[in-house]
Amino acid sequence: MYAVEQIKEYLKPEGWVLLNNFKKEINLIGEQVDEEEIVEGVAILVRGIGGLKQYLGVLTSKRLLTTDKQKKFIGFNFDDIHKFTTNKKITSSEINFAYNAEAISINILSDDLGKRFLKDLQDKLGIPSNVLTENNDTETRQIVRVMKAIKMNIEILNGKEQLNQKGSGYKLAQIKPGTVEISVDYHDAETFKLVKWERVENVQKSVSSIVGWTVIGSKFGNAGAIAGAMGANVGKDKSVATLFLKRENGEKVPLVIKCDKKDLEKLSLLIVAEEEETTQATVTPPPTTSSIPTEELIKLKELLDVGILTQEEFDAKKKQLLGI
Repeated sequence: MYAVEQIKEYLKPEGWVLLNNFKKEINLIGEQVDEEEIVEGVAILVRGIGGLKQYLGVLTSKRLLTTDKQKKFIGFNFDDIHKFTTNKKITSSEINFAYNAEAISINILSDDLGKRFLKDLQDKLGIPSNVLTENNDTETRQIVRVMKAIKMNIEILNGKEQLNQKGSGYKLAQIKPGTVEISVDYHDAETFKLVKWERVENVQKSVSSIVGWTVIGSKFGNAGAIAGAMGANVGKDKSVATLFLKRENGEKVPLVIKCDKKDLEKLSLLIVAEEEETTQATVTPPPTTSSIPTEELIKLKELLDVGILTQEEFDAKKKQLLGI
């Protein structure tokens, strides 16, 4: 039922009346969304003379979902959509395509939801928004599809307070290499430079390296909070990753997120900013014998404070580092 809640989140800004009117369709379509699918857009569709009859359209990571005239569920796989065209009307955009030798025509209401929905649908099909002709055949579309955006829902364990918007649903997308967009619920997405991302599997081994973002000279978060979040959320077939992001003004925004195998596969496709990789290689100073004990002791103290190390283990390591 998670998909049902996602659909409702898209419709909430439109008011409770709309939510109530589409209650049955929301449940019908939401129940048909597979576990592997992600809800990425919702729009109001119209049919009939003057477009007075409204129904629901849902865009997922794999399909366009809606209902037919008998209010029965119907889904269109992106791979089977051909000859996609669009025709802008006064209050809606008419899309036409061939699906399994059948001609399909759908009208999308031209409100904010509908405009985003149409653009996302065009992106899914690999069709530039300013080139909408019947020449967009399957072969051409598949070539563009290789470069399609990477999109995923994320669960933030630590760092969500650093985002400009508050909410419960978080989405990450990479449209351009080296940057990612993060949106909260229905708010506009914020763009960050992607410095790097790291997978975290062992809490005791990794907490100190996450707390100190020493690669580019800053620290973030609270060791106890991060360790607690990771310890509580890393379960069977689950992992944790840290995204190291930067705003245009240089502000560092690290986010700790929970992820499973499929999330990790998508993360592995992200392209980091090339200039940041060079900066990391040149800015990071080589460790000196005088600085190592101090840095190590700070990390050990943080591990002691959050209970990962015992006092005896801390004292023994301290003596070893100081050579006493």
